[in-house]
Amino acid sequence: MKILIFLLLYLFTTSSIIFSQNNNSGIINYQSFINKGKLKKNLSDKKNKKLNSLIKMSLDYNNPINSQLKFLNGAGIFLVEDKMVQDESNLGQNMAILRAGGSNEYYYNDKTKTYLIKECEALGECFIFDNTFLEWKLTQETRIINGYQTYKATRSNGGVIAWYTPSIPISFGPKGEYGLPGLILELEINKIIFKATKIVLNPKEDVEIEEPKEGTRLSKEEYKEAINKAKKSIFGN
Repeated sequence: MKILIFLLLYLFTTSSIIFSQNNNSGIINYQSFINKGKLKKNLSDKKNKKLNSLIKMSLDYNNPINSQLKFLNGAGIFLVEDKMVQDESNLGQNMAILRAGGSNEYYYNDKTKTYLIKECEALGECFIFDNTFLEWKLTQETRIINGYQTYKATRSNGGVIAWYTPSIPISFGPKGEYGLPGLILELEINKIIFKATKIVLNPKEDVEIEEPKEGTRLSKEEYKEAINKAKKSIFGN
């Protein structure tokens, strides 16, 4: 029995070492969808007619939004691939893209403990600010996703749900989510569900990860203050 336990521990440790040596880069494609059940509930709770109209447009748009996460040697970046279009008839599509992350860049670096968001849409210029520390609650609930065993984790009192796999020990996921002991393969956040559709470890193509630049560097608090000032200048107190 002791020999069997030793062998199992050896195999587990060896597989982890093999992963760290060989699987140090990857490209994960995601598609995101609106959770229409929750959005309909939100529609019934809102009394603002204009807001209700926007929600209805979101419900009418059925196509998935494509996004991609790349990682290399402990650093990663997440981007939405679909681009917004300047056409009022595509308002539902643009809202879906914005919910998925818009043109934001989400940067992760576990080695330096640097987690950033670059945002260029809200105020007409680019800002780079710190991503919030995410405190997860881990569970033992499991599911098989894309052939990987995943575990459920939640945060924000269950408002955010992630399914991650320790088989790929990269602590990143869609839309700036990070901090779990494995890659997030499915995520539900802000009435949007992200699902991994393709996972390529050690791709033949070169993976390049660069920390976001060309923007005003702020703390999360400073960025919130800038947003609040902009709101007051437009809508007043």
